[in-house]
Amino acid sequence: MLSDKNRISIVEGQKALERLVGHLSSKHLDWTEAETRFRFIDPFLMECLGWDRAEIVLEKAHDGSYTDYEIGQPRAVIWEAKREGKYFELPANTSRKLITNLKSVAVLSVEADRAIRQVQTYCSERGVQFAVVCNGHQLIAFLAVRFDGTAPLDGQCVVIDGYKQLIKEFPVIWQCLSPEGVKERRLLRLLHMGGVGGIPAKLCNFLTSYPAYRYKSNLQDSLRTLGELLLEDVTAHPEVEPRFYKECYCESGALAQHALISKGILSARYAALFGPTEQAPYLSPIEARSEEQSMLAPEVIAESLSRRPIVLVGDVGVGKTSFLKHLMLVSAAEEFRRALYVRIDLGSQGVLDKDLREFVLSELERQLLEIYSIDVYERNFVRGIYHGEIERFREGIYGDLFDTDRARYDAELLRFLESKISNKSEHLRSAIHHICRGRQRQVIIIIDNADQRTPDVQQQAFVVAQSFAQRWHAVVFIAVRPQTFHQSKRAGALSGYAQKIFTISPPRTDLVLEKRLVFALNMAEGRLPVEMLTGVELHLTKIALFLKALLYSLTNNQELVELLGHITGGNVRQVIELVTKFIGSPNVDADKIIGIMEQEGQYTVPVHEFSKHALLGEYSHYSPDSSLAMNIFDVRFPDRREHFLSPMLVAYLHHDGPHRNREGFVTSSQIEEEMQSWGFTVPQIENALRRATNKKLIETTERITFEEDMTGLVGDMPMAFRVTTIGAYHLLRWAPSFAYLDAMVFDTPIFDSKRTEAMQHALNSLDIKDRYDRACEFRSYLSESWAMADLSPAYFDWSSLAKHGDGSFEMVARVVRSGPRAIRK
Repeated sequence: MLSDKNRISIVEGQKALERLVGHLSSKHLDWTEAETRFRFIDPFLMECLGWDRAEIVLEKAHDGSYTDYEIGQPRAVIWEAKREGKYFELPANTSRKLITNLKSVAVLSVEADRAIRQVQTYCSERGVQFAVVCNGHQLIAFLAVRFDGTAPLDGQCVVIDGYKQLIKEFPVIWQCLSPEGVKERRLLRLLHMGGVGGIPAKLCNFLTSYPAYRYKSNLQDSLRTLGELLLEDVTAHPEVEPRFYKECYCESGALAQHALISKGILSARYAALFGPTEQAPYLSPIEARSEEQSMLAPEVIAESLSRRPIVLVGDVGVGKTSFLKHLMLVSAAEEFRRALYVRIDLGSQGVLDKDLREFVLSELERQLLEIYSIDVYERNFVRGIYHGEIERFREGIYGDLFDTDRARYDAELLRFLESKISNKSEHLRSAIHHICRGRQRQVIIIIDNADQRTPDVQQQAFVVAQSFAQRWHAVVFIAVRPQTFHQSKRAGALSGYAQKIFTISPPRTDLVLEKRLVFALNMAEGRLPVEMLTGVELHLTKIALFLKALLYSLTNNQELVELLGHITGGNVRQVIELVTKFIGSPNVDADKIIGIMEQEGQYTVPVHEFSKHALLGEYSHYSPDSSLAMNIFDVRFPDRREHFLSPMLVAYLHHDGPHRNREGFVTSSQIEEEMQSWGFTVPQIENALRRATNKKLIETTERITFEEDMTGLVGDMPMAFRVTTIGAYHLLRWAPSFAYLDAMVFDTPIFDSKRTEAMQHALNSLDIKDRYDRACEFRSYLSESWAMADLSPAYFDWSSLAKHGDGSFEMVARVVRSGPRAIRK
């Protein structure tokens, strides 16, 4: 069997097909089925598509019937061969479209219908989803097994009618039927998601390799390693952690100075979690106290005294853990030093292989031993815990044995103590109370990162936190996401009582980054000695220069600050990860940046440079599965106007008007009514809403995301939606820019064959001139589509928006005219 690296590429397969067809064209092609298989199908499968002979089983018997080809290990395609002279009458197709429906084929050709039904039966009996019928010069490929409620014979199919079309469409056939394409289920995507109802194939389907990973140079790889070490890894080291939180913590809730959405929406970040008719908890913002102030605000202390857990609600990455760490190590360090506290991190302590309560109890036991040197099962300690009960035991029915039969008395007492320690929960609770009484210590339990677990685990975490707060008399913190809290409060573990909830909003991104970069730079330049870096043979000069360039850019380039603050939606963890990956990104010219820093001492990272990294990540082309960005011009229905549906949705939610409530939400019914008034159907609207929600361009009242099945994203519409900073940035900054359009051209179906042909020129080239030509063609196509669409909402106009990208296109045009040295800063 061939390894992946030895597989045949599209280019190699195309050349092999041209040789094969050229050889056949001069022959008389009235072959038998056996000749068709031998002369065409066998070489086509192996020499053109790249299947290894060991992956192809011929004439496989199943209950008296025989399949011609079963391909793949395990089998993934059943290929039915017919003799070359068995001509299929196919639907008239002057435009040579690749996709048609199976019913049209069946109506016209009895032979094709019989072959399709035959192979579909084979597939259904053998659990194979992909089916092919081929007589040499004609090929029909379809989904023979479906799980979406559509009968297989009512679906779509890929149709090739003649060698000429086969050569022309070979890249798509290779994408669908090669080993790589079958593994990635490209035929399913083409017929079920990307090619249903006449949607053109995306340009990415014609790339030689997609998505292609870009490998880093030695310098980029070294910078990436150092960036991760200095910005992420070393900060969690016990040697560094207290100073890190002292110097790098930023107050939560500070609003960005140049926000693209209203400050009212930003300040109401956690509003509308509950409807007006529901009993809702009181939401109270919480802030870390200064070192001179007491540990916590009075309302937090009051909440703990009420024997309820202190629930910290915050979106992913806003700083819930940072707040707790700062509390422990800085602002309330003295209180924590005097307390007996345990922090249980459900995010970093591996997959839970047992009940959460048992896991938490085991962690308590472990940390008491490792941090406080308290063995809760040590003989004298156990006797100390139960001293009073031992005294009562001696006065009980076995008391007389103390003097008359000491051995039996000791055995009965041992059994009594064994029964006590066998109940781990009660034993640990008694041990904690014993410690607190003896040492005059408050118990603090922190359950952190519960929101990184499944909903069921999060529900268990609430129950455990409540139990600790009520029965253990402990101060209990639990950090959760808004959507988890909403679900639990409405119908889960927290439904029984209303409590005060403390919310944590994200700090200002620019301030967080500045402090983190300064801290990393101090370590890189030796002003902050770190023992764990001693002896590591890494040259830190270049990473120091790169960090200085980033710090200089944060001060001098507000466009960069705006981008970082908006595309992450306040997720501080994501901001740090994004900057870390920018350092050493294969899409960033690190040599240029460091060279300019060495020569001139300063460099301003342009916004387009960071945009490219944010859009592409580690790949040569945009991939929706790995990118932070959403392609707002993508479509799911055969409607050219749909290119503007997602932008219109975001613009409608962003537009200030009576349709928005005080917190910026717009009801789902209002959104659907508005978009229907412009001719979009409900399925189109709801699909766009789901995609934009999952990519965080908009958010729902319940803070939900949508699940995906074979039909796409599914789930009931929530009560309302509102725009996020991510959505505002997509709409107002990214959408018209060269960097964004250059990326999205490969992921957008083009309903204009002439435009597609123009964009396919030098398709695999990453040269700036070819990229510029493609992006210009794509922008022109969108402008032409807008002119044809007859859309004129007051809140969105593509023609006006596109002009905002003129500057980025002109900058690239100067590079094309003058060479890469035209822009350095």
